[in-house]
Amino acid sequence: MELAEILSILSLVASPIVSFLVARFYGERWVETARRRREHSVKLNEGVLKPWISKVGEYCKIDAVYSRETDQMMGVEPKDPTDLEFFNAARSHLELKYPNILKAWEELKLATSDHNKERAIILERIRKLVLEETKKPCYYWSPGIETPDEYVRPDELVQHIYQEIEWREPNKRKWAGGTPYVQPTMSGNKQFYHLTWNSTLMESLDKKDVEKAILLINSIIDTAKLRDEVKDLKKRESEVYKTKWQNFETKMKELVESIELGNNLQGTCRFCP
Repeated sequence: MELAEILSILSLVASPIVSFLVARFYGERWVETARRRREHSVKLNEGVLKPWISKVGEYCKIDAVYSRETDQMMGVEPKDPTDLEFFNAARSHLELKYPNILKAWEELKLATSDHNKERAIILERIRKLVLEETKKPCYYWSPGIETPDEYVRPDELVQHIYQEIEWREPNKRKWAGGTPYVQPTMSGNKQFYHLTWNSTLMESLDKKDVEKAILLINSIIDTAKLRDEVKDLKKRESEVYKTKWQNFETKMKELVESIELGNNLQGTCRFCP
């Protein structure tokens, strides 16, 4: 038998054996890798993508609050969902294979930031007016700080005023959160008068001060220019902010549904199998 024939026979015998060994060894590895990739996709879907969608209103909240550091009303800045344990891993996947989702998210954050800055400008203007007219010391509650005999809480008062203006336009009703009123109280041998509007927003030894404050509240709410500004900002909230929210939510839900249908999350991260 010639050498060529011998080699041909050996090749025919060895080929199936080699194929079997390769399929067995690498096939098992492939199955295990595929299983782990699937688990990874499901984990990120359940632990990041879904909670992200459900908590958009928390991460991109429409609000402005008082800042002691700057002594003025400041727009609340939107934030990434870094409270979700594997957010950075999910973000890595999105950056590589789903940049349109991250683009929509950044656009929503920008819309939120811009809206809140405008809201803060309006609230700050009201706050300054309240301070000028009431002529009372500011009191911002904090643990361990003693409550003075006379004070005004402008940060909370302006929020009540703004919310009342916001409510009146579409609902055609007044005092959604109740009516502000004078509440007399005694402390020791002193008579105090509170401006109560869901909570105590002002305290004075003179009843007339609180009565004047209530007149001021009504005057601010009835200011046509201010009502128009709040109305316009509310309109833009629907046209810009909510549109950006819907755009992001739609794209993210499409990805979530794709994973739930059995597709894996594309891209990579440091935890990928």
